[in-house]
Amino acid sequence: MAHKLWVPALILTMLLSTAMLQENVCSAPNGKDGQQGVPGRPGRHGQKGDRGEPGFPGKRTGVTGAKGDLGDQGEAGDPGQVGYKGPQGPPGPPGEPGQRGQKGTKADMKTQKRTAFSALIDTTIKNKVENGVVLFKKIITNRENVYNGNTGKFTCPEPGFYYFTFQVTSNKNLCLKIMQKSRTKSEAKVGFCDSNNRGHNQVNSGGTVLELEKNDEVWMEASPADSQLFEVSDANSVFSGFLLFPRVVQP
Repeated sequence: MAHKLWVPALILTMLLSTAMLQENVCSAPNGKDGQQGVPGRPGRHGQKGDRGEPGFPGKRTGVTGAKGDLGDQGEAGDPGQVGYKGPQGPPGPPGEPGQRGQKGTKADMKTQKRTAFSALIDTTIKNKVENGVVLFKKIITNRENVYNGNTGKFTCPEPGFYYFTFQVTSNKNLCLKIMQKSRTKSEAKVGFCDSNNRGHNQVNSGGTVLELEKNDEVWMEASPADSQLFEVSDANSVFSGFLLFPRVVQP
């Protein structure tokens, strides 16, 4: 056990002796600079730098050169916005006459329809107005059976222009209208009113021309519906109508 302890003590003594000897040695002076070495090889090119800001324009000292040649035409741009509509120009010269049309069909009076009717108010019946419609029940003329005395209505047999007229006697205020019913609506075409404050017999009359389609209806209508209509020997109430001329329907 004693042998193991003295060996580390011997090593520690030797280290302390060496440290004391180094502290007593004198330090050497600094050395001189060496000679300059040979220049090294050139380094590699660096990356290209960013583009700088544009400089101020220089002063013009030279002479202006001649104008250069016209360059190539560029691509078409986008269409611009639509401008305002300009004023209407003057009318152009008349065009050339068109081709002559085909010869029309020759009119034949024998085959042309002769639509006509005329009817009177019947004094023997009590109700001369039904649902506002004036009933002219006594038939005078009814070519082609176009007028119905029971309903007081005319039914158009073919397209054309028709003339209607009436004359009605009354001893009170009376307003009458010529009505037309088409496929789409019913409407009053014309109206006539008479004021009768004294109760004397007066005549309300009128007429009009209507353009009708096939199956259109025409009738007389009284307003108010309880209007007092009279039929006397010397003052009849009559409703009439007839075809002026048919309208040609294009195929």
